[in-house]
Amino acid sequence: MKLEQQRKISDLTRETATANGRNGPSTATTTTTTTTTTTPAPGHDGRDGGLSFLGYVVESITRASESPSELVQGCMAKALLSIMTCPKCGVHEAAMLQAVRSTFHVYLVAKTGPGKEVARRTLVDMLKCVFNRMEAYDVMARESDDKEGTATTMTTNGSVSTKADRMPTSPTATGTTHNDATVASSIGMFASQYHTDSYLLFRALCKLSSKTLPGDENVVGMTTAASAPTNFFSAAPPIDPLALNSKILSLELILAVFEHCGEAFRNGEKFIYAVQSYLCVSLLKNCMSNQTNVAHLSLKIFLLLVKKFKTHLKAEIEVFVANIFLRVLESPNSPFEQKVLVLEALRALCADPQMLTQLFLNYDCDFDAVNLYKDIVHHVTRISAKACASSTSATATKRDMDQEMDLSRTGLEVLVVILRSFLKALDLPGGDDVFDENDGSSSLSLLRQNLKLDIATTDDGIHEKGSVGRSKRGPADQPNPKKSDDVHELNRMGSSSGFAEKIVDAFDKKRTAEQNFEIGMVKFTLSLKSGLLFFIDSGFVKLDARDMARFLYENKDKLDKTQTGEVLGKEPDAAFVKDKDAPAEKGGKGFFLRVLYHYVDLMNFEGLMFDDAIRLFLSGFRLPGEAQKIDRIMEKFAERFTRQNADVFPSADTAFILAFSVIMLNTDLHNPSIKPERRMTLESFIRNNRGISVDGGDLPEEFLSGIFNRIKERPFSLKEDDEARQKAATKETTTFDSLFVFEGPFGSTSEDKKREKFRKEREEMMAASEQLFKKRPSKHNSKRRSHENSIDAVSPGDVVKPMFDVTWGPLIGTLSQVLESSSNETSIALCLSGFVYSIRISSHSGMSLARNTFVNSLAKFTTLGSIKEMKSKNIECIRTLLSIAIIDGEYLGESWSPILQCISQLGRLHLFASGLDTEDPFLQPGSPQLTKISDAAREMEENNGKAVLAAVNEILIDKVFSSTVTLSARGIVSFIDQLIAVSDAEILGDTKKGISGVSSSPSVTAKTMSVTHPSVSCPVSRLVEVADYNMNIRPRLTWSQIWENMGSHFAKVGCHENSMVSMFAIDALRQLSFKFLEKPELSDFNFQRLFLKPFLVIMENPESREDTRELVLRCVDNIIRSLAHNLRSGWKIFFSILMRSSSDPSTKINTLGLAILQRLLDEHLNELCRLTDLESNDDIGSEELSSLERRQRNTNAEDFVGLCRASLSFVQTEESENPLPIGLSMRALCHTACYADLIADQRVLPPVSGYQCNEPMSSGFTYEGLSEQESLEMAIWRPLLDGLAAGVCSSASSISGGVGCLVQRGSLMALRAILLRHGKLFSVSQWSAILNFVILPAIQIGAENDSSPVLKILSDSPSVSSLDFLGEPLPLPPSCDDEGLKKFAAMAQSEESSPSRNLGNAELLVEASFADLRHGGDGDLSKAYSLKKKDAEKRVVDLQPFPDSWIATTAPVALGMMSDLISEHFLDLGEQGREKLWPLVMGQLLRWSIGASQEEWQPCEALVRIGCKEWGRCLQRVASAISRLSKEESRDWLSVVTSHVSDALTTNVTLQRRLIKNVVHAKLEAIGLKSGANNSRNTKIIDNTYLGLLPRLKIQCIASHCLQQHISTVADELSVIAPEPQPSRVLDALEESRILACNARENNDLAHAFQEACFEQWGVSVDQVDAALLRSNSGALHRGTCPIFFLTQEASAAKAEILLLSCLYRQLPHDTGSVSFAESLLMERIKDVLTTFLASEEKEGPSIDPNIWRNANESGCQVAFFCTSFVGVVINILETILSLDGDRFDRHKGTLFPLLCSLVRTQSDEIRHLVCEIFRCQVGPLINAADPGSRPTESC
Repeated sequence: MKLEQQRKISDLTRETATANGRNGPSTATTTTTTTTTTTPAPGHDGRDGGLSFLGYVVESITRASESPSELVQGCMAKALLSIMTCPKCGVHEAAMLQAVRSTFHVYLVAKTGPGKEVARRTLVDMLKCVFNRMEAYDVMARESDDKEGTATTMTTNGSVSTKADRMPTSPTATGTTHNDATVASSIGMFASQYHTDSYLLFRALCKLSSKTLPGDENVVGMTTAASAPTNFFSAAPPIDPLALNSKILSLELILAVFEHCGEAFRNGEKFIYAVQSYLCVSLLKNCMSNQTNVAHLSLKIFLLLVKKFKTHLKAEIEVFVANIFLRVLESPNSPFEQKVLVLEALRALCADPQMLTQLFLNYDCDFDAVNLYKDIVHHVTRISAKACASSTSATATKRDMDQEMDLSRTGLEVLVVILRSFLKALDLPGGDDVFDENDGSSSLSLLRQNLKLDIATTDDGIHEKGSVGRSKRGPADQPNPKKSDDVHELNRMGSSSGFAEKIVDAFDKKRTAEQNFEIGMVKFTLSLKSGLLFFIDSGFVKLDARDMARFLYENKDKLDKTQTGEVLGKEPDAAFVKDKDAPAEKGGKGFFLRVLYHYVDLMNFEGLMFDDAIRLFLSGFRLPGEAQKIDRIMEKFAERFTRQNADVFPSADTAFILAFSVIMLNTDLHNPSIKPERRMTLESFIRNNRGISVDGGDLPEEFLSGIFNRIKERPFSLKEDDEARQKAATKETTTFDSLFVFEGPFGSTSEDKKREKFRKEREEMMAASEQLFKKRPSKHNSKRRSHENSIDAVSPGDVVKPMFDVTWGPLIGTLSQVLESSSNETSIALCLSGFVYSIRISSHSGMSLARNTFVNSLAKFTTLGSIKEMKSKNIECIRTLLSIAIIDGEYLGESWSPILQCISQLGRLHLFASGLDTEDPFLQPGSPQLTKISDAAREMEENNGKAVLAAVNEILIDKVFSSTVTLSARGIVSFIDQLIAVSDAEILGDTKKGISGVSSSPSVTAKTMSVTHPSVSCPVSRLVEVADYNMNIRPRLTWSQIWENMGSHFAKVGCHENSMVSMFAIDALRQLSFKFLEKPELSDFNFQRLFLKPFLVIMENPESREDTRELVLRCVDNIIRSLAHNLRSGWKIFFSILMRSSSDPSTKINTLGLAILQRLLDEHLNELCRLTDLESNDDIGSEELSSLERRQRNTNAEDFVGLCRASLSFVQTEESENPLPIGLSMRALCHTACYADLIADQRVLPPVSGYQCNEPMSSGFTYEGLSEQESLEMAIWRPLLDGLAAGVCSSASSISGGVGCLVQRGSLMALRAILLRHGKLFSVSQWSAILNFVILPAIQIGAENDSSPVLKILSDSPSVSSLDFLGEPLPLPPSCDDEGLKKFAAMAQSEESSPSRNLGNAELLVEASFADLRHGGDGDLSKAYSLKKKDAEKRVVDLQPFPDSWIATTAPVALGMMSDLISEHFLDLGEQGREKLWPLVMGQLLRWSIGASQEEWQPCEALVRIGCKEWGRCLQRVASAISRLSKEESRDWLSVVTSHVSDALTTNVTLQRRLIKNVVHAKLEAIGLKSGANNSRNTKIIDNTYLGLLPRLKIQCIASHCLQQHISTVADELSVIAPEPQPSRVLDALEESRILACNARENNDLAHAFQEACFEQWGVSVDQVDAALLRSNSGALHRGTCPIFFLTQEASAAKAEILLLSCLYRQLPHDTGSVSFAESLLMERIKDVLTTFLASEEKEGPSIDPNIWRNANESGCQVAFFCTSFVGVVINILETILSLDGDRFDRHKGTLFPLLCSLVRTQSDEIRHLVCEIFRCQVGPLINAADPGSRPTESC
């Protein structure tokens, strides 16, 4: 067992020594042997009071140290080293210390360097041996504990060591005093003899190094030598070399201990205690030593302490940094070398990211600690910027300036090192950069070569990334084979990053608290109560007197002491709150008095002299000026002092009186307003204080004299007042010394004062630091240690952001100040490095404010924003800025703006350098407000440009933009946004804002610049470059994000009022578009639409110029011509642009837009209407398409709809200030026919999904009420049909050459051609939708919107129309195979501008129709080719009296189209056509022909005549089409037609009857009102009411007459083909109309109403009436009267009835039973008419003008007599009688013959002639008086 343990210890010792040799610098030349394997027996080495044999051997060898021979001394050292390192020998405690002491002595007395080196290396090897043994033992002990699970501590011989073995027992040998032993024993026992040896040796070295050198008591003489000094002061007293070497060697050995120590040393409680109690005290003394080497070694040891013992030395590190280092930097009296050394220490400390992070986490994130990291940064920044202030000082010497410059440079290096540590923690470029320190010419460089402080090397893996302290544990920790307590704690808290977030949150809370405290300080200074309230609300103090006192006492150095004095001196009954019931402790009355009492109770005056107690008491506040307040405060002080020092004064009253007297003494002695001779003397002071003791006794004079003398020497004064007075005195002294004192080789007066001041400062620092060491916590508890271990595990990268947040504010101020004022290249380089690193850190940490501030500041230092001479540092700033853009562009974000502005200004300087920058090309002529720059400024700009051109390579600038390809999606978007912002600023004239802080002169803007000006063209051209670089390498999705803002900017610039600027932008956009469109777009993407959108925005902008919009259209034209085959989603944008061009106020733009559309149809129709192989296969259904193909099909349909809308937009539908040329609208209408042909030919297929009926401008808009397939089919038809319908009802005026409503008629012709040619494609439901949503609403809107005079025209008689100018419906077009149309097509394609494609069926028909309309044809399109040959100027066109009237020009064609559709399509649809479509058509005919009583709108006479005429055409068309239908279909259609005819007539009669009733009723009411007492106003209203009804009644009469007249024309057809019941219904309707008319003409009231209406029309004067009567013979008096209207209606009804009956009568065979129906009714009607006619003729005939009888059939209805009105009816009757066969005439001869005989005497020649024929042809044969051969046949 012993052998195994010995072997393990040997192996572990060897491994430890090897590891330590790797981790630290090797100082030994001899080979270190392994340690002994056994612990020596007690007593053999002197631990029991005597010396063992080995002890005697060591003692004997050490006596050789007194030998003068260095050889002997060297051999002695080797012998001692061999003994100590021998495995068989055990040298411990006293013997070990004696061996070390002897070797140490050899080093000190050695005369030569080799001798000293041998001794030093021997000591290092001894030291390594001792500590390696301890570390090896510690490792073995831990392994043994882990295996056996026991806490038994093993010794080297296998026995359990006792307390006596583990504690040093020989105070003489070890140097351990009683107190040391007590303290050490309180910590615990040593783990082994090796631990004891190591502890004793380390403590001895610490005490040896803490001895004070003779020259360190006082600070004298500062060195100014150029070489590296050995001490800080040149005039130092002689120093004992042995003492100095002893101190240096001891410090080096301590340094070696730290370089070779391991876990046992770092975690051992006794060693930690030794470091705290001995080493820290030693370092505190030595770091302020005058000797450079001593101070350097001390600082190096301190850095190692920070690295290895930071967990245990938190308070000590804070003392060293805050109270020593930073105060040295802050003090103006500290030596230059001392400051350099401190800066070098800070530099080494900050070079390690882990150490820097731990510094921040342990102090700045701890509420109970100072902000150590923040203080370091602030002090370093101040000392770095101090050189700038010194350079401007008039009193600074050259040496001072050089030293300040060196300190500034060193401080900058520290700041840059901090930034590099951040970069290293974040693993960013720059973290491994090093300084160039090869320049050894300066004193600073020489000093640095001797002061190398580098602790960056790792040891024992202690600073491996984020693993500090993770697996380390001290000897007292309980073993755990699985996880240590630290690991458990880390698992509880989560990952290191999560814990870092908690730490950072704590830091934020602390910083917020500090900020709130500062705000509270200001408030407290301004107002006592508001300040305290703020502190209470912020949680710093409670509303409690005791807590308030504590708060004032703890923060007495921060709070305003005057206000604190006011708080303590408030009146006894003063309250803090208004609540009267509040207790004094909680703010009630007496609150401030309680605060005073508690405040004084916090003071400790025990053992202090009376005046010192007062001085301490008054150090926290300023006494108030009122005596009562002073009285209360000093009374409480006296009470406290007397209680704590009962033996000084017999009573508190004595202390109070003396205290008040002392206050008065201080005022009297030190008040400058009191003259010296009047000030209080000692005698006066003693006299004033007699009898104040108990019972009137006096205080001892010695006591009072001491108080007087001390106060006279040191007055009571606050620290702030002392500092202010000292600062003022220093300023005066410095000024005086600089003027009157010379500097000599022995120093100067100012230097002496400076040394003396620093001596005092050092004493204060040392005393304060020692006091703080005494107050440190004795021991960390387990919770605190666990927390610190967790902090050690935090990765530095997790806390860089809050650390930099603390740093960047003061850092940028310092960098900017130094860069502004310094001309030193090194300082400039450091500043620029600081800028680069800061920007990089802030960019990667997401600190946009810091990043923007640094970039803006650096941009301003380029001076590109102002006209001043550029220096080399300004050019370096430019280069730095460009390098930042290239390297860190990914994270710059908004900071790109100043960089890009600088690049823009570089372009301006380049033009200056080349001599191209002059005002003439940039400024518009006639701009007097523009000012030219001076010649001197121009010369300066040219020089600057040449300098920049020489230093800054153009490739570097280009690389900024070419490197954008490496940016991420977010990075490139940020870059583009800022480049756009710069471009906007340049265009607005703010070319320098952001890099100079001010805007450019507003006189030079893009309005007055040419596009060649760099301020305008540079950013735009750079945008083009960036887009070009990134276009094809970026994913389209990313590119869409990039282009969104870029395209908006191009659109904005393209609308600029400066034509050169806008055209440059559009041309750039065109170039990018060509490049972008070279790459085909995949399906389902809309990138082309997004990319081309700027063109549309420019077109839609109302502020854009006309030439700009023209350029956009030409760009679109070029793109279509060149890249139509690659266009996909871009078509939508182009169609929108063309649609927008139609509404442009410029005719040139309108024409160009339509020309592009025409060229698109003529040349690129195949690219637009492309079909896939699958789509072109008719056998493939839409459900068999893939999802991609379905989406593509929907897209194609949507594009086609856009094309249709683009063409239809040129059809003007509304009145406009800038109307489109009619030719453009007509040409656009031809396009619609082409689109219809494309659909019919299935070159455009409907979508397969996505139809809707709510959003007209959205895709898939279709009609309601259809099936899914029908809806999808109509989705491509509806835009065409709706657009044409809008043209039909257009309200715009379109007159050309006297021909009106060209657009309306053209739209109607196009719609008619499309429906006639392709109507077979529509189902019944689709036809229903077309009628309901397209045709019928369009023609109704057109009619209702007509406001021409045609609406008011009303004929005087139904039979005599005043509307002869109404147009005629178009005849049916010829078939597609018509030769005339083929000739027209061939002629059209022979023209130069004609397309190469063949015209479709509908397009050919529209072209022919327009040619016929244009050349005044008759509507026969078979002859259109001949019309096209005519010269347009020679054409003869019938001018229309009302060309703007839609009713007069378009309505006949519109209703004629209805008849065409019925005959061509609806008849073939069978029952569905009759049930769904025919009612819709008839409804419109009814609306126009007879109107509707329930509608407000009623048709005018023109519409009624047109509608009634179309009734006849419909009947004729149906009758003519019967031949192609089956017998059943013919019967059904005729039944429906005749039924609607009879219903129409019946409805009209019903309306007439109602109107007649209303007129009569209104008339009677009017008569009653006239006879009554009502006022004239109501009479007028009633009159107007019935008079207003008469025109409507007249129109209804006209409707009846026209309907009956048209029934007469088709009587033969109805009688032949109509089914049996229908003629009867027609006859009933006719009879009802006849009876109504008959009754109406006999109604006197109605006649009277008509007569008044006539008088209203003629006038009310007698002359006017007489003139009308004079015209009565000619029938003028009858016009517009009741008889003329109703006689005409009655006559037409009778005529139609007789004609229909006669046709039925003739059609029936002789043997049918229908004789009773037709024959009897016919004879009855004949008899009635002839009888009434004869009676009327006999009565009124003589008074009728004979001229009327001459042509009674035409002019008879102009006279309101039955005989004249029925002439035509009588003629029809006579013709009917003449046509009867002999048998039928013979059967009725008894009835007819008398009537015929009476007719012989009528005045009508035509009637008499027919009667003669009847007698000859019918009567003659009956009496055998005529030739039978002359008898008329049935066909007569």
